[in-house]
Amino acid sequence: MKVKWGLLFFVCFFSELLFSAEPVATEQMPCARVKGRPCIALVLGGGGARGGAHLGVIRQLEQQGIPVDLIVGTSIGAFIGGLYATGHSPDEIQSILEHLEWGTGFRDKVHRDEMPVRRKQQQDTYPIRLGLGLDSSGIKIPKGVLLGQAMAELILEAYGAQLNHSHFDQLPIPFRAVAADLTNRETVVMSHGSLLQAVQASMSIPGVVRPMELNGRILVDGGVANNLPVSVAKELGAGRVIAVAIDAPLLNKEQLDSAFAVTDQLTNFLVRQVVEQQIALLTPDDLLLNPDVAQIGTLDFEQLPASIEAGRLSAEQQSKALASFSYPKQYPDWLAAHRAKQQSGIRVDHIELDNQSLLSDEVLLHRLTLKEGHIYDSKKLKEGLRQVYGVDTLERVSLQLEQNTQGEDTSLKVRAVEKSWGPGYLNFRFTMEDDFRNNRYYQLAASYTYTNISELGAEWHNELALGTDKLISSELYWPVFTPATFVSAQVQRENTILVLEDTQGLSLGDLSNKETSLTAKAGWNLSDHARLSSGWTDKDGYFRIPRSGVEDLGFDRLRYQREGPVLDFVWDRLDNPVFPSRGFRISANWQWLDDTALGQTRHSSSQSIEVQAARSFFERHILRTRWRFEDYNPGDPQVAVEQFSLGGLLNLSGYPKNYLFGSEIQFGSLVYLYKMSENRFSVFNSPFYLGASLERGQVHGNMIRLDSLANETDWIWASSLFAGWDSPFGPVYLGYGRAEDDINGRAYNYYLSLGQNF
Repeated sequence: MKVKWGLLFFVCFFSELLFSAEPVATEQMPCARVKGRPCIALVLGGGGARGGAHLGVIRQLEQQGIPVDLIVGTSIGAFIGGLYATGHSPDEIQSILEHLEWGTGFRDKVHRDEMPVRRKQQQDTYPIRLGLGLDSSGIKIPKGVLLGQAMAELILEAYGAQLNHSHFDQLPIPFRAVAADLTNRETVVMSHGSLLQAVQASMSIPGVVRPMELNGRILVDGGVANNLPVSVAKELGAGRVIAVAIDAPLLNKEQLDSAFAVTDQLTNFLVRQVVEQQIALLTPDDLLLNPDVAQIGTLDFEQLPASIEAGRLSAEQQSKALASFSYPKQYPDWLAAHRAKQQSGIRVDHIELDNQSLLSDEVLLHRLTLKEGHIYDSKKLKEGLRQVYGVDTLERVSLQLEQNTQGEDTSLKVRAVEKSWGPGYLNFRFTMEDDFRNNRYYQLAASYTYTNISELGAEWHNELALGTDKLISSELYWPVFTPATFVSAQVQRENTILVLEDTQGLSLGDLSNKETSLTAKAGWNLSDHARLSSGWTDKDGYFRIPRSGVEDLGFDRLRYQREGPVLDFVWDRLDNPVFPSRGFRISANWQWLDDTALGQTRHSSSQSIEVQAARSFFERHILRTRWRFEDYNPGDPQVAVEQFSLGGLLNLSGYPKNYLFGSEIQFGSLVYLYKMSENRFSVFNSPFYLGASLERGQVHGNMIRLDSLANETDWIWASSLFAGWDSPFGPVYLGYGRAEDDINGRAYNYYLSLGQNF
């Protein structure tokens, strides 16, 4: 998703905001300390990935011995300018730019392997997460496509742990970041406090990234007010200015092919007009640089090397003009003062929590995993933030590091804010599979989760699914004593269908199963990756026998009741449930139930174990494996009321979905994936894959004893070729599968699948 300002805000509001910017009130005059020469200010404009040009310019300035006494930046100009102001060398800045995963700044969600087990399962089951809240007032939506959490973490990673500053004049180079206040239409020049938050506020694109609330003001990207803040530098006392303009180029006639493009062009006109007003403030003693970055898009961060080189070439071409800014005798002293030693970590003496959520302080501090009296670098601080954010009910989790007036004790202040559109959330799932023959499967489902009923994180989770298989479910999950221990109660009504065919591929009808269950459990979240639970379940249901089997079996319905203890365990470190590139997952379930059917009660046992593992190599190549073993031992071998199934793409490819079923399943697969491409700089990370699989499985214990339904099998080999897309609406597969002809003489199929988790 390519973000441009024209897509972000109403043009009329832009116009008012741009032309109503008020003069900047100066707190201090940082240029007053410059003696014996003019104060030189570096003004860096906004422009996204084109901002690499700023680094190219800085390299040339250092080569020519030009001391910079003040930096004023907007958006990406504030980001790179702030790095230089804190004492980073051009080489260090380039290393930071090259190693940052810029795409993560556009995705607020933590990685799957950083979520609690319960959140993983909910997200896997309902992958269409539109960020919709629902309560008695109706549907609620977030204040931006992005909440700014990932952007804050990106800035923290780039800058490292930073203490709050009483003033940005204390930095090796005095610095100002420019933003805009949406409440009163003023230009805001940030000069003190949290440097990281100041930079983020300057980069918060309105309508896409949630505005920053800072010092009582609602701030957005400074580019909408002053994308080249020459006036700010002048008002702060700059004697000479070097300004670097990288604003978006105007679109040509051929590019004006949509309403979005027209809006984008109008916005560019407004931004360009203010930039030209700023350029008009430059005098013959100042210098304007216009790097040739017109072909680099706002989010083309992969082209950072090209934009860096463009900035260097632009400055090199103006080397003669830049020579007048050079002070060779004073430069060594300036450079020594500028090169501040970067801190590897900061000792945290106190942790203060500003908890604006429905969860208790105990829950958040437990997840923070940071302790007083320890030294932490930016990596550890980031991990702590992500642990807290992983509960998935918080809008923002931010931190500030402050020292007391004596500079002895450092306090880590953590602020957690509940989602403003919560605490009840809607999520969705659409599942479809078609084998281009007679078998089609579809399901549309929604979940509603009312979170944080208690301070320990109790929630009420509800599901409704319609389609080939139907489901209605309601669960109350309630942590007790600690956030890790819980009890739960669930009532569920489910209707599933197995399609029967004979060995000639002719339909034998549908075997449907309707079941109502009530389950109560107690459990322990051993960690974010492991959970153990046990309890009691009571099930009441029946199988509806197809007409083709009624005469042989003597009844059209098989009613049953089942009750007894259950035990569940899951260990889950996969990074993705469908296209994993790393991690391991094991899930297991055991049941010891008394089954009542056909007038008799017998004791039964069942077990279900599934193991998945994945590993990537050479960046784009992935191997994953999956093993299933499911077994039901009935007290009466003639009445197998628990059935498992195989069939469908990557589940014994070549057969229709759920074509083979019985009371014992064994299955294993090895899948190779090649990651073709992905849009790294978008809200959604949606890569494409090509893949192939090798599979083997067998089925025993078919409940329906029909001669025409030869469902029990020996070991069957199968394989597939497919293309996959990890879309925002769930996995999409288009594939071809083939299996041995042990059961059906046509054991091959083409598949189109959406939303299936394999």
